[in-house]
Amino acid sequence: MENNITLQEIAEKIKEASSILIFMHRRPDGDTVGSAYGIKYAFPEKQIYCLCADDIPTRLQFISKAPYESCPEDFEPELIMAVDTASPGLLGRFADEYIDIKIDHHETSENYAEYNYTDPTAAATGEIVYSILRICGVMTPEAANAIYSAISSDTGGFRYSNTTANTLRIAADLCEAGADMAECCHMLFESRTQAEVRALSAVYANIRYFENGGVAVVNLTNEIKKRYNITDDDVGEISSIPREIEGVELAVTIRQLSNSPDRYKISMRSGRYVDVDKICALFGGGGHSRAAGAEISAQNPQQAERTVLKYAIDAYRNSIKQKEDS
Repeated sequence: MENNITLQEIAEKIKEASSILIFMHRRPDGDTVGSAYGIKYAFPEKQIYCLCADDIPTRLQFISKAPYESCPEDFEPELIMAVDTASPGLLGRFADEYIDIKIDHHETSENYAEYNYTDPTAAATGEIVYSILRICGVMTPEAANAIYSAISSDTGGFRYSNTTANTLRIAADLCEAGADMAECCHMLFESRTQAEVRALSAVYANIRYFENGGVAVVNLTNEIKKRYNITDDDVGEISSIPREIEGVELAVTIRQLSNSPDRYKISMRSGRYVDVDKICALFGGGGHSRAAGAEISAQNPQQAERTVLKYAIDAYRNSIKQKEDS
């Protein structure tokens, strides 16, 4: 992971391009959506399209204004970008597309574009986009709202340990630029569909504990999802729930994919000690030290759980031992 372009150079390329195509990662979250649309809304005079392999979740459509976007078949952008996307595989059906510039903040980010800029110290890709737009000298209320949502989403409403003083300074500036903090907080953290409430019920009913309550595991099988009448989209933002339980340092969510029953999405969240990025990297995934994910193949949910827990519990024990020895 080595940058071969500066923020100033990215800003210049964006300013020079009259047409831009921006890719978001599949199963989009607030950071990828807010970062992409932050750029789009900052330049209303430009022809900019934001594409994603999956529909934008309902709760994030206050940013995108629609579940998906498409561009004309004859659209020939002068600049092609990918935001908040650590590897080309995360682009889904767009994985083979040529990318001019990748902007990301994940520690495990790959250099797959012509120009790559990654800053793992940024709390969200939205922070990087903010810096680029400030260099460009542009910011609209719509762009500020999108970028604020990106940063708020990846910091858990500024509650996670990746939140820095600079993060808060940026958030304050975005509010002054027109971001609607109340709307963003409501849509991101206080608004749930009935299906999402059922998903929460499924999580709480199926949490199991290991290591004297230090590790919490939720294994959402297709059978459980059917029982609670929920889909993969409904359970997309539940990874942090088990970590909120008192005494839990490491939360592991295993979700069997409905359209690929032999594939399992792994999400991990930790408190202060366990580096979940390193655990997920063992399965070809990654993310951040306190929030990471991966996908694995397994014959059944039980095998998937055994495979993941073997490494997760070892990492937990080692982290606790290091804490006690220090």
